Amino acid sequence: MKIKILLLISTLFIFAGCKKQEKTLSQKLEYEDIKVKEVKFYQNNPKFANYSFDINIQLPKIISDTLFKDFRKTIIEHIFNVNSDTININLAINNYIQEKSDAFQEPGVDRFMNKNNQYKLWSNLNSKFIYNKDNLISYKILEDNFTGGAHPYQEVYYLNYDLSLNKKLNFEDIFIPTSIDDITLKEMLLNQLMKQEKAKTISDLNLFDVESPKDFKVSQMIYFDSLDIVFAYAQYDIRPYAYGAPEIKLPINLLTKYFTEDFKKRFLPTKK
Repeated sequence: MKIKILLLISTLFIFAGCKKQEKTLSQKLEYEDIKVKEVKFYQNNPKFANYSFDINIQLPKIISDTLFKDFRKTIIEHIFNVNSDTININLAINNYIQEKSDAFQEPGVDRFMNKNNQYKLWSNLNSKFIYNKDNLISYKILEDNFTGGAHPYQEVYYLNYDLSLNKKLNFEDIFIPTSIDDITLKEMLLNQLMKQEKAKTISDLNLFDVESPKDFKVSQMIYFDSLDIVFAYAQYDIRPYAYGAPEIKLPINLLTKYFTEDFKKRFLPTKK
């Protein structure tokens, strides 16, 4: 009888240990890195202007028939603005390069045919995971381009995703609707931007039409970073190109009062 009881206790202990060590979806996530480099020449002439592509994409591996399949699909759709039900990542990259190359190949562009001063264009596309904790993901898509204009330009996009819900999180899934007009939040963002850039006055920030906090825009492009949430702004969004696209970092504990009730439950679970 003693042996049976000991065996039963041992079995329960092992089972409890296994349950405790069960991985979250965040922990199960594995990455696939895709790298492509390619150079195209104007009118296919190596002596004319060239257009270089440097592509680095990090995707979730599909580790079963369904696990992370929808998440991977969502990422590809947001990088390339395609329907990934009918397109795979390699085809998406090829189409991306082809579309930009076709625009570059417009005939009769004299500056592209100058053999003495070869014109160089580029598109650098980088996308990667920047936050992965407790099934909450932030993913960054950054495209850096020079296509023959006055200066290079960047486009940045942040995707937030809840693995447990298998759902993309929009701004309104995280923050209550009144957040974008909240004067206290605007003051926090503006004060933090001034602190980050060592500005003494609002005018030192060179913002468009901002004379006081009430004029400041609350960005709806956000991402998670350790114990902070970062409010990111696109180029030309709140100030001229020369002054850059700011990202303002605020501690999460200052922002929880602006969370939706659903996100509070998800992000700040009640202890039992």
